This record gives sequence, structure tokens and C-alpha cells, in this order.
Amino acid sequence: MKKILCSLLAAAVLITAAAFSAAASSTYLRGDANGDGEISIDDATEIQLVLAQIKPDSNGGVKRRGNVSGNNLDISDATEIQRYLAEFGNPCEIGKVIHYDEYELPFIPA
Repeated sequence: MKKILCSLLAAAVLITAAAFSAAASSTYLRGDANGDGEISIDDATEIQLVLAQIKPDSNGGVKRRGNVSGNNLDISDATEIQRYLAEFGNPCEIGKVIHYDEYELPFIPA
């Protein structure tokens, strides 16, 4: 009886931990700056509006999803999305599904 109870308790702990882990993890498409689930010219425009400070990026979503070059968000990210849409290659892997942990702290070098 003890073994069954311990097994059920262990299973419950694992299921709960998996649920919390799944809730903290999110996905997005690289280059989907506006977060609508597809890569379009609207994403390049969204980046331009944020860079020109015409539209706010209060939660940092545009910077996260639109930063395709790996550097800070800049006009080259909008250009890479336009090149992708014109089918001039995809060196930045635009459209790739990215998994990230919403609660992960950024790496800060010493």
C-alpha cells in the first residue's frame, strides 16, 4: 500500500512540475515582429515603427520576435525580413519556431 501511495504522489509531483514548466515556456516565429503568427511586410513595418519611436514596444515583444540578426533590433532586421519575403535567401532562419522561457533572466556577463 505504501509503494502505491508513494508512486501516486511521485506521479502527481512530476505532472505538476511538467505543467509549470510548460506554462513558463513560450514559442514564436523568428521575424514575426507583430506576433500575428505569420511573416509578412507588416512585420518589417512594425520594426520600423518601433525604431522610429512612433509605436511603443512596452513588453519587448517586437524586439524579441523581430530581432532576426541576433544583434540589437535595428533597421537591418526589417531589411532581412523584406529579403526573406522577396525570396532572396534566408541566412537568419526567419520563420523558425523559437522556444524561450518567459521567466528566464538574461545573461549578464561579469
